[in-house]
Order: sequence, then structure tokens, then C-alpha cells
Amino acid sequence: MLLRMTFRDDSSIDNSLASAGGGGGLGRGMMIGGGGIGTVVIGLIIYFLTGSTGGAPQQPSQQGAGQGISAGQEQVNRDIAACKTGADANKNTTCRIVATSNSLDKVWATLVRGYKKPAGLKIMPSDAASINTGCGVADAGTGPFYCPADNVAVFQLDFMDRVIKKMGGSNAAFSQEYIVAHEWGHHIQTLLGDINKAQQGKGAQGGSVRVELQADCYAGVWASKADKGDGAMLKPLTQEDINGAIQSAQAIGDDTIQRNAGRNVNPESFSHGTSEQRVRWFTQGYKSGAPSQCNTFTGSI
Repeated sequence: MLLRMTFRDDSSIDNSLASAGGGGGLGRGMMIGGGGIGTVVIGLIIYFLTGSTGGAPQQPSQQGAGQGISAGQEQVNRDIAACKTGADANKNTTCRIVATSNSLDKVWATLVRGYKKPAGLKIMPSDAASINTGCGVADAGTGPFYCPADNVAVFQLDFMDRVIKKMGGSNAAFSQEYIVAHEWGHHIQTLLGDINKAQQGKGAQGGSVRVELQADCYAGVWASKADKGDGAMLKPLTQEDINGAIQSAQAIGDDTIQRNAGRNVNPESFSHGTSEQRVRWFTQGYKSGAPSQCNTFTGSI
């Protein structure tokens, strides 16, 4: 089935922040996940989407130092260079990620005083085994994440095109854009000084869940504005588009992931929120269009 084309064909793409994933900085910051499929531990424990037992990010070793980039990385860099218009974003996942980041920058610049773009946008091909960031080394199974230490957002093409659908989500165009928007939500939290609240408490009412749900709400705020105004990059969104994002939000709720893994639902291990919460907060952001309606840090969530 063909994906519905969501970008205006004549919208212009700025690809200057994007590059193929696989390299980056060193450090010991915390990773904030929104689309991962493993467990990452670095300073703060962040359980990514499956909550399964995975490896912890390690400090980069010298193994592989000096080696050239992979064929997949070369292809991603070629694809990024060819990303010029919304028509390209409608045909290519790499361009769709880049174009979505452009739309997010446009929208959030109108909502956050002194808004600054992330320092980088990394796109990992399917043959990339890991990526170095200011938060350490994450393997390919980590899934999409944001590293506050160097303000870099990372997306794996395999996750966007295949893994999210395998988990029960949607790989439709706007669903992919929702995933990008969620990670941008963590960038907004970094700009506003809220990102460290992820460390305040654990479990179903803990800081990690509250941070992730706010990122879902921020994704909804962006969606409410991304198709409006003279400079809008997206075509008017349809209910089908929104349903695709909701399908993915449902698929990556902590409770749904635990059930699908054959485990008992354990609220004490939650890090991203239930399926119901993720859908509810995305919807609240979308219907209100107001970041002020995304305060997940007071009261019950």
C-alpha cells in the first residue's frame, strides 16, 4: 500500500543539520528515548520501548577507529544531499525525517522564545552497528533517541521503515513524522530546562514517564500547527494521518510492550507511560495546540 504523501511538493528542505549516523562525540550524558527497542543505562536508567534487557551504552573504544564509513552511511549521505523539496520527502524516508525536522524548527520557533535548532540530526542506515554521541555509544537496537549532552537527535531507518510496524505501530508517513516530533519534544525540554526532571522518581508516576508523555504532547502541538499558515510544509492532515500516529503511540506504551513480550504488566518498571496515556497526551497537544497544556509534572498523569 502506498503511503499517503503528507508534504507539500513545493516546500523547500534545509539538509544542513543532517548526516549519516555512526560517528559523533564522547561523553557520559543521559539518553532520552522515544523509539528504542532495548534498554539503555548511562548515569540515569532509561528503559526504551520494549523494556527488554539490552546493553548499556559504552564509552567509545578504538575498535574500528580509522575505518571508512559503511556503504549504508554513504547512501544515507547521498540521499540527504538529494533532499531538496517536499516531493523528495514524500518518496524517501531519509528526506521525510529531514523535512519533518525543518517543519518542527519552523513551528517551535514561533512557540519558544529564543528557540535554537538541535546541533545535529543523525540518520542511521540498517548496516550501522552503533553510533557515538555525547551520551556514549548506542547500538542499532536502541531506536530513535535524543542526546541532551550534545543536542543531537538520532533515527534508525530500519526502525522507521520496519521495526515500528513489527511492534504493532504504523510506518505510514505521518506516523514516522510523529516519532521525529516526539524526539524534538525532548529538545524543547532541554531548551526549557525540564529534561533533568526525568531523574525525579521511578515507575508509573516517575520523572521518566512524565518527560516522555510531555514529549508526546509536544508532538501533538506541532501536529496541530504543521499544516497551517503560508509557510506550512505539510498538506492538511487527515484523520487517517492522525490515526497512524495514534496506532504507533498505542504500540509503544509500556503496558502493551510488556504484554506483547509475554510478561506481566509491572507499573514499577514503566518509563514511557501506558498506551492510553501516550495517546491521551498526544491528543491533548493536538487538540489544544498549546504547549502550556502539556504540563505533565504536576498531579496525576
